[in-house]
Amino acid sequence: MKFSLNKILLIIIGFLVVTIFVGTTLAFSLKKAEPGKDLRQADPSPTEIQNLNNSSNQKLAAYTELGTIRAITAPDSKKQDDFGTPVIITAWITYPEGDTVFFEELARKKNVIINCISTYFLERTKLDLLSTSEEKIKADLLQIINGQLVLGKIQNVYFTDYLFLD
Repeated sequence: MKFSLNKILLIIIGFLVVTIFVGTTLAFSLKKAEPGKDLRQADPSPTEIQNLNNSSNQKLAAYTELGTIRAITAPDSKKQDDFGTPVIITAWITYPEGDTVFFEELARKKNVIINCISTYFLERTKLDLLSTSEEKIKADLLQIINGQLVLGKIQNVYFTDYLFLD
């Protein structure tokens, strides 16, 4: 019996499709799969800041010029040949609306703020960051960034993206 290459490839593809289907069905039927278990809760977008303003007596504005920050976590000393894990953060901050002098300070110190965020992640391992709550990370960053500012204080730090690349 002579098999052509196309028939062999079709048999392999069919086997893979059946294996994936059966594996997925078993995982869901045995309730071992928990889709979305480790997903983070999304922060409000900068355009939703107006809704935040309606519920509070202090009007806030969003400073979104920080952009996407790429950093590397500290290497895990327990793992050999670990150079750290790349992390991508898109952060934005809120400050009192109408404070143009403070906005100008934020614009001038944009690179300092980015450096504060990058350094925070550089000083901690991926495991440390994953075991720390996102609220704690934001509170730490809020304190660090406010320590660099003179003309005012930011109100909150938000993440649009917060991803580890493995």
